[in-house]
Amino acid sequence: MAYSHSPDVRDVRLDPEVGHGTSPAGKKAGYRPTEVYNDRGQDRRSARELDRMVEEQRFTRARKDLERAFPRARVPDVDARKARPLPIPDSIRLPPSSRQRKARSVNKRTAQDQLPASGYKATAQLITEPENWSAVGAALTDVRGDAQHLDEKTRAHVQRIDRAIQTAEQNNDRGHVVYCAVTVPHELPVDAKNLPSTLQTGSRLDFDRFTMATHAIHELDPILGDTEVVFEMETTRGMYLGRSDSLDDTSHLLPRGMQWEVASTHQGRYRRPDGTLGRRTIVQLRDVTEG
Repeated sequence: MAYSHSPDVRDVRLDPEVGHGTSPAGKKAGYRPTEVYNDRGQDRRSARELDRMVEEQRFTRARKDLERAFPRARVPDVDARKARPLPIPDSIRLPPSSRQRKARSVNKRTAQDQLPASGYKATAQLITEPENWSAVGAALTDVRGDAQHLDEKTRAHVQRIDRAIQTAEQNNDRGHVVYCAVTVPHELPVDAKNLPSTLQTGSRLDFDRFTMATHAIHELDPILGDTEVVFEMETTRGMYLGRSDSLDDTSHLLPRGMQWEVASTHQGRYRRPDGTLGRRTIVQLRDVTEG
C-alpha cells in the first residue's frame, strides 16, 4: 500500500515489523488496518499485565522468567557519566571512539565467558543463519512478541537467547545510542513531518522481534536507499556483538518485546570514517519498555 495524504490513510498504521526479512540488517515495515494494529497493542498490554501478576507469585526467579511473556531487563543502574542521551537533531553523528568500543568489548567478553553453551549456540544461530532469523522473527510477530504463545521448541530457543542477552545486560555499565534501518513500502517524503503518524513525535512503537542494530550509522550505508529511514534508539538494553577497534563492526543485538516513544523525526547528518557526511531521515526513539 502506498502512503498518501488521502483520508484513507487514517484507516491504516505503519508497523515497523510487518515484513519477514531473512537478514538481521534491517526491518521491513508495512501497513496494518488500524483496528488490527490497535488490537495487537491491546494484546501486548494484556500480556504485560500477566507478567506483573507472575512477578507477584512466590515462584523462583527462574520459574518467573520462564512464565513471562516478555523478558525483563537485567541492566544495573548506569552512572550518569556513562549514559548516552539522544543527540540533538542538528548534531553530526560520529562513530563511537576507540575507547568506547574497547570498553564495550571488555563487557562482551565477560558476558560470553558466563554464557552456557546452549545460550551461546542459540544466539549464534539467530544472528548467523538467515533462515533462523526469519523463522524466529515471523513466529514472534505472529504472537505479538509473547513467548507463552510460541510452540515449545521455539519458546525454548527464544528464551535461551533472552537469557544470553540478560547476561550481557547485567555486565553492562553504560548507555547506548544504536541504529537500525527500516524499509517503508513507499518512497520517503521530502519533509520528515509527512512521514506516517506512527513515526511522528509522541507515538509509541513496539518491537516484537529481536533487533540487530549498530552504534555507527555509516555501517548501514550498504542497505540505505530511497525507502529507508534510520531509527536512532536510546537504551541501556541489549548485547554488544561488535569488535573493539580492529574492524568496522559495532553490531548490537536488542531484546524482543521492546517499547519505544518517538522523540523526534528529522533530517540528520552523520560522519563516515573517510570524513564525508551522510544525510538520512532519522526517527529518534527513547526506550520506554516496562520492566
